[in-house]
Amino acid sequence: MSERELENLFIEFLLNRGYSRDNLLSQFAIRIDQEKTLFRPDLLIIDTVNKEYIGLIEFKNRIDERIEEITLGQFYKLFSYLGTKNIPAYLVIPIDEQDFQIFGLTKDNSFEPISKDDFPNFKTLSAKRITEEKIKQRELYKKKCAELEDKKRRNKQSSYLALLSLIVGISASLIAVFFQQKGFDKQSKQPDLCCDSLENQFKNLQDKVLVLERQLNNIAKSNNKTDTIFRNSNLSFLEKRVKIIETGISDNPEKTLSLLQVRQEIELLKKADDYSKELTQSKLDVIQKEMEVQNTWMLGVLIAIFGTILSLVIPNLLARRNGNHTNT
Repeated sequence: MSERELENLFIEFLLNRGYSRDNLLSQFAIRIDQEKTLFRPDLLIIDTVNKEYIGLIEFKNRIDERIEEITLGQFYKLFSYLGTKNIPAYLVIPIDEQDFQIFGLTKDNSFEPISKDDFPNFKTLSAKRITEEKIKQRELYKKKCAELEDKKRRNKQSSYLALLSLIVGISASLIAVFFQQKGFDKQSKQPDLCCDSLENQFKNLQDKVLVLERQLNNIAKSNNKTDTIFRNSNLSFLEKRVKIIETGISDNPEKTLSLLQVRQEIELLKKADDYSKELTQSKLDVIQKEMEVQNTWMLGVLIAIFGTILSLVIPNLLARRNGNHTNT
């Protein structure tokens, strides 16, 4: 019996099992855009209502190991071209001129003989296909739900890590400001220490002055006992010097006034210089404080950015690691 005769005999069998001519496609040509070769499965069973392929039939003159390998390759190639993986596939071979044997493709890619009575009718085959599609859709829905849950979990972890990084950054900024302020307090105590040291020096100078006054008193007492002639000579010498000075001042009073003005200008310049130094130092102190505060906040911002990056990278690494474990 030829394959064509076997196909006609099997079609008559299907018509008797409740199939119609519209449900059967013989030698249906399939062309793929990427390939120029035409593929023609021997017989396709379709559900015209749901527009689904529900069965695939191949006819061979005999069956052996080589025929099984060739037919299995044809089935899987047709599955990929048709976009279906779960439709029932059957291999039919002739027994004699009026009979044939049906083999069904199992899940372990082997061919198992089935009787004609066990061959499903159209309603059973269609219902089976619909059930398989529903199972497939249910599996896809579960997979999508699992992906959404995993995405939700990763987003939650990212939010927690971002919040933690912000808290760490703000805490670091506050700690830096605290220690910086403590440094300012230490610097403010330095003038007090300087004032204390000046007071001590002033007291020491007062003590020295008292000692000198005592010594001068003692000297004065001793001078009272000296020769009055020597004292009188000193007084006359001093009187002559005073007269000379008075004469110089009366001769050139403008020179004396100019000297006084020069001294006053020098004193004013010294005061202006001291004031400019104090003003410049105060400006430098303000700029230094501003720079230290800006550096503190920049440190906090950098820590927050680093924590945010970690909060985004770590969940992705964990998800990739879990995905690798799942694939293995």
